[in-house]
Amino acid sequence: MPQRRKIALFSTSFLPYSQTFIYDEIKAHSDHYHIEVFCKDRRNEDLFPYAHFHKPPRSFEFLYENLAYWPAFDRTLKKGNFDLVHAHFGTGAVYALPYVRKYNLPFVVTFHGYDVSDLLGIKKYHYTRWRYNLKASRIFEHADLLLAASEDLRALLIELGADKEKIQMYRLGVDLDRFSYSECRQHDEPVKFVMVGRFTEKKGHVYALKALRQVLDQGYNASLSFIGSGSLEAKLRDFTTRKNLDDHVFFKGILSPEEVAQELKKSDVSLAPSIVPANYDRESGLIVVKEASATGLPVIGTWHGGIHEIIDDHKTGFLVPERNVPALVDRMIRLIKDPSLRTNLGKLGRIKMEQEYDLHKQVKTLESLYESILDR
Repeated sequence: MPQRRKIALFSTSFLPYSQTFIYDEIKAHSDHYHIEVFCKDRRNEDLFPYAHFHKPPRSFEFLYENLAYWPAFDRTLKKGNFDLVHAHFGTGAVYALPYVRKYNLPFVVTFHGYDVSDLLGIKKYHYTRWRYNLKASRIFEHADLLLAASEDLRALLIELGADKEKIQMYRLGVDLDRFSYSECRQHDEPVKFVMVGRFTEKKGHVYALKALRQVLDQGYNASLSFIGSGSLEAKLRDFTTRKNLDDHVFFKGILSPEEVAQELKKSDVSLAPSIVPANYDRESGLIVVKEASATGLPVIGTWHGGIHEIIDDHKTGFLVPERNVPALVDRMIRLIKDPSLRTNLGKLGRIKMEQEYDLHKQVKTLESLYESILDR
């Protein structure tokens, strides 16, 4: 039997609702891997129960060469016989770096999106990012492997100075059992559009609302459900009221992964009109697009970040330019008018997810990457 590997997984917060993919990845590891989480704070334990975690006993941080440092973490890593450190997000890698350097541990960092944008846009000047901006080059230097969630992120990491030989594409998978395929959808109006994601500018919720208003004005019957929460919720609710959309737009709030899966199965089309806002924030391998495709929903997304790697235009869904409301309206109406097109795109989307984004297959790939580093 292969030796059981012990992995120290660093995640700044374990775990926000928006990072379910980290929890799914941990749970999908084979029995040959034991994962212990190191986090600055522990959140949503009822939704993400996991006994093997460590958090600092106090809220304040010690400093070690301008890096956050906790003696309790040091003691655990010193005596824990860990084989490898894996940090999710570059911002999480900052907290792992002191122990990686002190104990010369193999180091893997997964970049997901905002952590790359924050090194390029105005956010790098924010007081919460000074340490990350200061130490990013050290993260690149000490990492044995940098995992990019999309080709777009890979190119940006190279632009930032990361060694391209260290960068590997790694696409996060989705649980195809939880997000199971369903063809038995209603074909009567109103056609149900759905959007899943935090209410932040990059998600493009306002463009979905503008498009829906035009769809209704052209005489088509449709509804739109928003799943999630965030700082822009009040503005979006106000916009909904001002545009007389209250009877057609539903704010569902934060739902569990199982509840999200059920909402997707009750819907007809998923929307992902993401944009790059002024702060340069961007999507990478957008998980909610994969989840929608897995359930058999066609997805209308934008030519943005890594979305085009998930949606095959005119085959599993549609891609439109960012902020292009007329193009979004055109694709929405096309899918409203043609139920069979919705079904066919959804079928091919499911096949793509099975072939390229199966969670368990992707985690096996991750374990192979771990082994390639440890074998060195």
